[in-house]
Amino acid sequence: MAENFENTNIEETTPTNNEEYTQSDALKTFLEHDDVDTKQSTPKKEKKGLSKAALCIIIGVVAVLIIVAAVILLNTFGNKDQKPLETDLGTNITLTVDEDGEHQASLVFNEKGKLDNNSYGTLLEYTPSDIKKIEIENQSGNFTILADTKITVDEETGEEKRDATVYTLVGFEDTEIQSGGPDTIANDVCAIDFLSVADPKGKKTSDFGFDKPRATVKTTFADGSFATIIVGDDAPSQMGTYLMFGDSPAVYLVQTDAVDGMLYSVLNLITLTINDSATTTDNSTFESITLTGTNFDQKIEIRDNDDEAINTTYAMVAPKKMFVSEVEGAAIAGAIRGLYADEAVCVNPSSSQLSEYGLKNPYASLTAIFPDTTIHLKASKPDSNGSVYLIADSNIIYKIADTKVPWVHTNMQKLTADMVIDPNFNSLSKIVVKDKSGSYTFDVTTVIDTVDTTSGTTEEVTVTTAKYDGEILDSDNFQVFYQNICSMTNAGYTDEKPSGKPVLTLELSYSTGRATDVVSVYDTGNSKYIATVNGQTQSLVYKSYCEKFSSGVQKLIKGHTVPSL
Repeated sequence: MAENFENTNIEETTPTNNEEYTQSDALKTFLEHDDVDTKQSTPKKEKKGLSKAALCIIIGVVAVLIIVAAVILLNTFGNKDQKPLETDLGTNITLTVDEDGEHQASLVFNEKGKLDNNSYGTLLEYTPSDIKKIEIENQSGNFTILADTKITVDEETGEEKRDATVYTLVGFEDTEIQSGGPDTIANDVCAIDFLSVADPKGKKTSDFGFDKPRATVKTTFADGSFATIIVGDDAPSQMGTYLMFGDSPAVYLVQTDAVDGMLYSVLNLITLTINDSATTTDNSTFESITLTGTNFDQKIEIRDNDDEAINTTYAMVAPKKMFVSEVEGAAIAGAIRGLYADEAVCVNPSSSQLSEYGLKNPYASLTAIFPDTTIHLKASKPDSNGSVYLIADSNIIYKIADTKVPWVHTNMQKLTADMVIDPNFNSLSKIVVKDKSGSYTFDVTTVIDTVDTTSGTTEEVTVTTAKYDGEILDSDNFQVFYQNICSMTNAGYTDEKPSGKPVLTLELSYSTGRATDVVSVYDTGNSKYIATVNGQTQSLVYKSYCEKFSSGVQKLIKGHTVPSL
């Protein structure tokens, strides 16, 4: 028997463009579709409940809708106990200028006498160009800095233009100020920001170091107002530094680098340039250098050698006349002008401070005369670290490495020339050699001649001719003989006076008008002889040199090849 099915029309459930499709509509549509499906698949006379699958789907959809609704409600109404996020607007503080013109800061307390928000804030807000004067008292002493910022107004636009601020250290007007030092201080004192309030009512300021403040600073501004800043101890764990402002007892915590300039001393501000370099080449050459002090038994005086007959740059005139080492002379000459110290350690030293730094009776004192100035320097004995305390005309004690001032620890041995004598070849007119074998005279003539070149031009040449007993000597051989004279090497310094007769004597005469130089070598009974120049002991020379030199003289006069020494 055929079963009869009920025909059901299923209506469209999708909303039109003008209808709002809600979650409840979706559920209703879903249920209608499920009901229709049920009606279509189930005979009317055998009505049954929902299938297990449909029921599970319905339960799942309902659960999702409940969760979504819960989230919406939670986001809409929120937790009554949860506070909304707030922006930290900083500590409530009032800034004023009192009737005396001093900047003040007052914390604003609530009805319970507490801060509603202990946080950051600003105590002072200016720029360095607003500053007129800074007075600092700290553990290094007292000093004052004047600031001057020139302001010009553009006539067309009316805009102000501020030049770079010029700082003057009172009492040191003639002393150059280090670049950047005053700027650091000015930046620190014109604007003060704090991190938090360490002690709002200042009941225990001594706990923060204000019983013995590290610095008290008064800054006067161009508008006539001023600010007082007091610096206390550093906070534990490098959290910052404690500070007080104006008349308020409150203690603030600020960044440590925001107050470092307030702890400067005068020594942090003055230049480390001890003296200036010469402005021209002509002024860079000294006329004389005088060295005295406990390091020297006698006064040493060195002069620039202006005699072209001798190939040396420097000559000593006291305590004796002798030629000076090119290396040592150049080192000393280059360490007088343009000195730059490692640090400044004392300003306007007292007598006891001069003694403390070894400058009351200096280890070395230098006076150098230049065409444009005279320089005076005093130095202590180098310490174990190789440092020297030095004072100049500026009355400032500096610390400098002893390697920068070699004149401090020079001595006669270092000053002695490397060669006993170094005559200019073209300036010689006669050489007389005396040794145990006899006396030999060599006449020397130097002329300037002209020669024709391959290009058809002429050029000047210097021609030196040497004769012995009227006979012209081989020029190359004589050149080697001359070089051997210049090779009489310093074998060590001595101030011993020689005795007896010399074993070798050289008499050098010149065409320039320079007096004849007499070099004498004396036997000492050992491998080193004493050499003198014009009666003054110059240095030691090797015995072997004297023997080889005399042998070369014999070869020269016989026309044999002279070996180079």
